[in-house]
Amino acid sequence: MSLRGGLRVGLLCHRGVGGSAMVAVGLARQLAARGHDVHVVARSTPPGLETPPPGVRVHRLTATDDVTTRLDVDWTTAELHGLAELVASVVQRERLQVLHFHYAVPFAWVVQDVVRRLGEDRPAVVGTLHGTDVSVLGRRPAVRRRLEPALAALDAVTTVSDHHAALATRIFRLPEPPDVIPNFVDLDRFRTVAHPPAHGRAPRLVHVSNFRQVKRPESMARIAGRVLAAAPSELWLVGTGERMPAVESILEDPIADGRVRLLGVRLDVENLLPHTDLLLVSSRMESFCLVALEAMASGVPVVAPRVGGLPELVEHGISGLLFEPGDEEGAARLVLVYLADPALQRRLSAGALTRARSLSTAAVIPRYERLYADVLGRTRDDLTLAAAGE
Repeated sequence: MSLRGGLRVGLLCHRGVGGSAMVAVGLARQLAARGHDVHVVARSTPPGLETPPPGVRVHRLTATDDVTTRLDVDWTTAELHGLAELVASVVQRERLQVLHFHYAVPFAWVVQDVVRRLGEDRPAVVGTLHGTDVSVLGRRPAVRRRLEPALAALDAVTTVSDHHAALATRIFRLPEPPDVIPNFVDLDRFRTVAHPPAHGRAPRLVHVSNFRQVKRPESMARIAGRVLAAAPSELWLVGTGERMPAVESILEDPIADGRVRLLGVRLDVENLLPHTDLLLVSSRMESFCLVALEAMASGVPVVAPRVGGLPELVEHGISGLLFEPGDEEGAARLVLVYLADPALQRRLSAGALTRARSLSTAAVIPRYERLYADVLGRTRDDLTLAAAGE
């Protein structure tokens, strides 16, 4: 479904390659393709918007456009005021109707400042909670005390899974749970190739992350090490971050003999995932796990811990395999069972594709459009809905 009559929407997000920024960039592209006027505001240009598509404009606080895996949560007071001034000027100049931030820190505070500056001329304000803004930063008393009133003042709060909605409600003492709008995947970008593993090469495991502590990359490395020692296989590591040296130490031997490839930060993961056979996730907490959805859309099943929102995305034995948190030996056994069973490979690959199709852009983006219409106070009679295909 698509909302006719474009809205003027501002999206506020981080500049890095994390999930919240990738969702914001994807949302900007999809909203513009559906006829909306979209303005993205960030510290610098988010990856994927270096050449914005028609209907998307980027407003930067700084002129530096560096790709980073680090999450910019430590802003000076001057930077926060500068961003609020930039956002307020964009809202006024472009007559934005909706201002929607992705990730609460620091954007909930910035939007709070913008609303104070604009008064009755403010747009409708929406916030999406993505992950560690709740599960890590939100547990810090000083951060929580500042976020509680900022979130309570929004016209709508969303998040990406039922588990994360319940967690956010409890931590921030929200009067009601956030609306759940799951992450989405562009099926024109993420496509499958032949699965199960092609004859003539070793099966490929892949891990994609920012290698921060919350992703537990050392656990991933130990699981993969068990698999590499027990079966002919390869491991592709995509990304980098603070824990990468520890991962390289654990996997020193298979790195040396070429069975582990260090691919670094890649903005074209859609070109890598279809040529792998199993995504390995090891996180301590995931609100959703966007890369898992992208892998599934590529026909690649997921092996992941039963934490956070992952069980809502990955159904054990149907679209992937789940293990109990911390059970590295059990996780390795699941991977080895998968690699040894072609029928299981075919079944999980098909199940992963089916699940991903249910979370396509065509299925999810209209939910944001309806949310925007709702917070703007439009009645259903004011809306003309038209069917939209994939």
